[in-house]
Amino acid sequence: MSKYLRSRRRRPPVLLFVLFFFTGLGVSAQDNLLTSSRLSVDIRNRSFPEALAIIESRVSLRFAYGMELIRKQEKVTLTAADVSLRDLLGLLLRGRALSYRVIGHQIVLEPMAKPSRIVLSGYIRDSRSGEFLAGASVVVPTLRVGVVSNAWGFYSLTLPVMDSFPIDVSYIGYQRQEQQAPAGSDLDLSFLLERDYIQEDIHPLTFARDKREDNIKKSQAAAFEIPRDMLVESPSAGGAGDLINAVERLPGVQAGMDGSPGYFVRGGNAGQNLVLLDEATLYNPSHIFGPVSIFHTPVIQRANLLKEGFPASYGDHLSSVLDVVMKDGSNQQTGGNIDLGTVAAGATVYGPISKGQSSYLLSARRSTADWLLHPLLQKNFFDNYYFYDVNAKVNFTLSPKDRLLLSFYTGRDNNRYTSDSADATGIDYSLHFGNSTFTARWNHQYSGKLFSNSSVEYNRYHQFLSATQNGYVAQLYSGIRDVHVKTNFTYYLSPAHSIGAGVDYLNQTLYPASLSGTVPGTDSTGGIVPGNIPAKGSSRLALYASDDMRLGQRVQLYAGVRAPVYFSGGARYFSVEPRLAFLYMIDAATSVKLSYTLMHQYLHLVQSYNASFPAEIWIGSGPEVRPESSNEVAAGLFRNFRQNTWQTSVELYYRRLGNQLLFGGGTSPTVDNAVENEVVFGRGWSYGAEFFVRKNRGRWTGTLAYSLSYARQRFDSLNLGQSFPYAFDRRHLLDLSWGYALNDHWRVAANFVLASGRAFTLDTDTTGFFVRGGNPLYPSQARGRAVGRGRNRDTVSTFGIKTNNYRLEPYDRLDLSVRYRKTRTTRRGVLETEWIFAVYNVYGRRNGSLVYRTINPATRQVEAKEIPFIPVIPSVTYSLKF
Repeated sequence: MSKYLRSRRRRPPVLLFVLFFFTGLGVSAQDNLLTSSRLSVDIRNRSFPEALAIIESRVSLRFAYGMELIRKQEKVTLTAADVSLRDLLGLLLRGRALSYRVIGHQIVLEPMAKPSRIVLSGYIRDSRSGEFLAGASVVVPTLRVGVVSNAWGFYSLTLPVMDSFPIDVSYIGYQRQEQQAPAGSDLDLSFLLERDYIQEDIHPLTFARDKREDNIKKSQAAAFEIPRDMLVESPSAGGAGDLINAVERLPGVQAGMDGSPGYFVRGGNAGQNLVLLDEATLYNPSHIFGPVSIFHTPVIQRANLLKEGFPASYGDHLSSVLDVVMKDGSNQQTGGNIDLGTVAAGATVYGPISKGQSSYLLSARRSTADWLLHPLLQKNFFDNYYFYDVNAKVNFTLSPKDRLLLSFYTGRDNNRYTSDSADATGIDYSLHFGNSTFTARWNHQYSGKLFSNSSVEYNRYHQFLSATQNGYVAQLYSGIRDVHVKTNFTYYLSPAHSIGAGVDYLNQTLYPASLSGTVPGTDSTGGIVPGNIPAKGSSRLALYASDDMRLGQRVQLYAGVRAPVYFSGGARYFSVEPRLAFLYMIDAATSVKLSYTLMHQYLHLVQSYNASFPAEIWIGSGPEVRPESSNEVAAGLFRNFRQNTWQTSVELYYRRLGNQLLFGGGTSPTVDNAVENEVVFGRGWSYGAEFFVRKNRGRWTGTLAYSLSYARQRFDSLNLGQSFPYAFDRRHLLDLSWGYALNDHWRVAANFVLASGRAFTLDTDTTGFFVRGGNPLYPSQARGRAVGRGRNRDTVSTFGIKTNNYRLEPYDRLDLSVRYRKTRTTRRGVLETEWIFAVYNVYGRRNGSLVYRTINPATRQVEAKEIPFIPVIPSVTYSLKF
């Protein structure tokens, strides 16, 4: 029987039972004894009982313990000054398998209960750069359990207690790492992964870098991580690869018209896409060419596109989320990229601020086409067009559990297009816009299971568009300023179960204005002055929570809810948005996914349905403008073949859109800040099927994406209340991409796009529509008819239906590229050089972008003229990576 001791005299065990009975009495008093007493001790190499006796002599409490409990305890060396008894006991028992309880005036020492489970957590990083790797796999093979690291490289595994066990860490493009974890309590274990140079450098053009099982094993159906080869190696107008170009090759995504920014997803407009760069919102992700995006490829670490089943942490946009993360730089070594091309040139440099602790990245890019082509420009083409981008980022490791990241981006476009400037009926079109963002983020690990990310974002955006024709001018201006604060917590209950929650606050200020009327005289100061536009403010607060769990080996379920409340101009809108995603694994290579999402959007990109140029303006919700809404259901079948070499999917979707807006345009020659008074309201719906095939490994790779879609709208004030096709209702959209590695240095690639023409409105009060030369704009008599209910019918003369009553010709384009890549090792490191020869729009297809009416001075007939924005664009780019 254990003997309970107290220094100086013994107490019988019966007395302890009495003390246990009165445990609940005087708890607050006992806690006060532990915290109020301040004492100092200096114990040097004393036995454990002697150390207890020294402490006992300084407090009113006494120790009680079993002799066998302390017999094997190591000697004590402890120095503490002016600490509480609670803190002193913590120091004394640290590293010993002992715990204590206060019962009456006794401190009862007990053996520490062995945990039934332990938590293994840490970070996965690149050994050369120190960058954190998102999506790395951490597996315990003996238990057949594992997780992937989150967006910040953090992982958490809850495991049963056992003796030492193996851990297997892997990431595509890196060497697999195995390590034996010691037995014991919770472990903080991080990994540095080495790049696999055999696969990366000897066969760089045939090695797939994406995580090829994600499409069948993640519950989000339409979630794509843009793989590196798809981003870098496909032909593009910029020559060196382009993110938006890669996004537009995915099923359900279509490009806007040439010469206009943005892309369109499943019947939504460009403003319904949430585009994030290091968590800051970008309101225009493209440069004026359209095919050139604002994302400079060398600074992109990863990019993900979501088209449905949005997590609860995302909100405020209806159609999609494009989440782009910049590289952190390297805290180990200095390096960079230099790109010199005929379309754009840029440089990127990165390196450590303090080696192993902090890093920086700085990148700048500017267009070169205006310098090289300006002497060759003819009429009906761009005049004085240029763009530039600047990216910067610094990354600080404050402690093993804290990380601070600061990001910055700014960019601008300027363009003017003149058609038949010598003709009074010609059109003069100009546009300039730009984004500027700043983000501060703090990552903190509270424990092995609890992780948080908090951020503050500031961004400004402006767009000014003007068109002049035949003595008439129209102008639009949009300005947006955001201050965004949010924090997100994730708790990892087990490898198969995690819970998330967060709060998200947005303060937004808008500067909308429009002007239309006759061209002012030369002595007039008429026009939009951005500094004179009254600001319109709003606030939005959202709380959200989610539960992501795996039920058995076949079922995965995500359930989330987001509750935003919006305030503006005396209006308040509150909603509850459920998010559901379900996955069922039919077998190891096949899954079925279902999802439902309800979303609301408070900021509206309002597009014109009848303007002769692509007018658009941003306005906020308020008393006159209700938030837009989207209800979407989707289902998909996903299957991989030949050990994930081939990825295939078939998806079906249906969306209902509420409170949709179109801009009618004003007739007043004065600046109008109340743009919401000029919009019309309606609803829309879209549905379709998407097919996707991708070969991602081998000497040749490629994708096939086909979308069959329908997108319609109905406005009571248009078409006598009858439905009509959405402007970007393209029934068929086919994208074929192919790449072939001739050897370790040479690679050829091609991309072909075929799409139905977009719909637009052209006034039908005159029957003679001809292009110059006498050819009809639409050879088929079936084209140009108004759209009635259910089918195409020529009912203009009877009903006056004219909204989106014409379609442009089908769009098609072929792009080609040839790459030569070489790597060599020098005394200072590895140098990688690459030559890229690309041709955008190889056969010079004159795809119409917009149409306007004019009078042919020779025939005096009304004719409709198309403006093709994108000609053949050849490019040569030289890239040096060091």
